Amino acid sequence: MLSMEALRQLRQAYFSSTSITEADMLAQLGQPSRAEIIDSALAGMQSPDRNVRVLMLRVLAEQSGAQAMQGILVGLHDPMRRVRSVAIKSSSHYLEFPEITNRLQAIITDEDEKRKIRGQALGALAGHDMVMMGSVTEAVAETLETLAQSQQYRWQILFGLVRLDLTERVETLLRAFVENGSKAEAIMATRALYGYRVVHIDQLSHNPAAQRDVLQSCELAAGRVFYWITRVQYDEFTGQQPASMRESP
Repeated sequence: MLSMEALRQLRQAYFSSTSITEADMLAQLGQPSRAEIIDSALAGMQSPDRNVRVLMLRVLAEQSGAQAMQGILVGLHDPMRRVRSVAIKSSSHYLEFPEITNRLQAIITDEDEKRKIRGQALGALAGHDMVMMGSVTEAVAETLETLAQSQQYRWQILFGLVRLDLTERVETLLRAFVENGSKAEAIMATRALYGYRVVHIDQLSHNPAAQRDVLQSCELAAGRVFYWITRVQYDEFTGQQPASMRESP
């Protein structure tokens, strides 16, 4: 088992703005195995000290797999609001597990839960984390289909979907908005299905020329920072292959 101090040092390597890396820290700690890290963090999740549980979740956030997922799930059920919040923020590597997406759904729909926590859980499924992944896992897709039956979640779900690569699963979700949504929802989903996607201008911060192009010639999608651009433009601006090629084996 790793000591508490070792886990603190490892967490610092994950989140520090200094040049120290995970590999550097693992070398300093004697090259503990991934299983040893996960087992140590899971043991720490049993601590009565909420600050220790938060630390363990931040270590688990950088791991993966079914064993580590159990610690995130424990955090999502934690009685302390701060621990639940950190667990939600730590769940992005575990969204392929129905246990996690089902628990996030339960938090979202829990009228007794704090509004901020509910919003964070919805954001984990249909916000920044989903956009950073570029698509949705099957577990997330099934959860979003259920949540989209409630009017209060539909806009955020749709707005997340129009920012994604047009994979087969994303296309299915968008077509449901075309077929069953309001006129505004259908228009937005149709646009995403036929050659466009929404991008936050900061996603192009590495490409100033592309940012200028978008600001000067593209249509605002929401607020002052979200723009409609073509999917071809997105691939060119970001240097990515088309989504169809990225899905190929």
